[in-house]
Amino acid sequence: MLLTGLTARSQVICGTAGEGSTLTLTAPPGNVFTSIEYASYGTPIGVCGGYVNSGCHAVNSQSICEAAFIGQHSASISATNGVFGDPCGGTVKWLTVQARYSTTLPLKLLSFTVQKTMAGKVRIAWSTSEENNTSVFIIERSTGGNVYDHIGSVPANGQGSHPYSFISTTNTSSPHEFYRLRMVDNDGRQQYSNILRINNETTVFSLSAFPNPATDLLTIVSNKQALLTVATSTGQQIASLQLINGSQTININDWPNGLYILKAGGSVVRFIKN
Repeated sequence: MLLTGLTARSQVICGTAGEGSTLTLTAPPGNVFTSIEYASYGTPIGVCGGYVNSGCHAVNSQSICEAAFIGQHSASISATNGVFGDPCGGTVKWLTVQARYSTTLPLKLLSFTVQKTMAGKVRIAWSTSEENNTSVFIIERSTGGNVYDHIGSVPANGQGSHPYSFISTTNTSSPHEFYRLRMVDNDGRQQYSNILRINNETTVFSLSAFPNPATDLLTIVSNKQALLTVATSTGQQIASLQLINGSQTININDWPNGLYILKAGGSVVRFIKN
């Protein structure tokens, strides 16, 4: 079974893609996705605004879809076992997502990184441009990828372009930590950044990248510092990047469409730019 479908209503868009296909959600012009209200890779049932899980449901559906869509105007994710794992072997599955969007703020988020420091703390850094009446940046963290807690805030400079940083001193025993920015304007409007992850399991090197396929922004996750090289499918190296222990987002909008190969720490990840 191969199915794809989109349903839009006020401030919400829903989509479904059959196993092996790709789900793309695009918000109206001037809007970005601010939350994922429902996500399930398996055999979900119901209609937009009333989806429910069945006995076949990948528990990581919510966090993976949040990482792919939040803060984006348009994004895609593959409905495959390679992305979500296989919640019910031998059963034909599909991915269903219900996302909420809102009008974007004037500011542009140029960069956003999270990094584990040598002292065991987490440094969150970001830079902006075109700030106009921006009020505050709120840093939120989750240990499961579903519920986020407010762990700190940084006042915005309000106008122009600025770098910012925040140090989190809270330690957890969770193998993964997820971070995002809530950017609030003086008139109360707000939007979220994409979600970045810290991996606290450091026994072996790990490397991942999402979304896949990617269009403009690619998030790279590693659990150790390493030199990353990027090559085309023909082996031509086109870029190199010093990875941090955590997540970082790079802009690939100007890269030609095609297959790319990421190599770092003995790991290899392939992704498609389209």
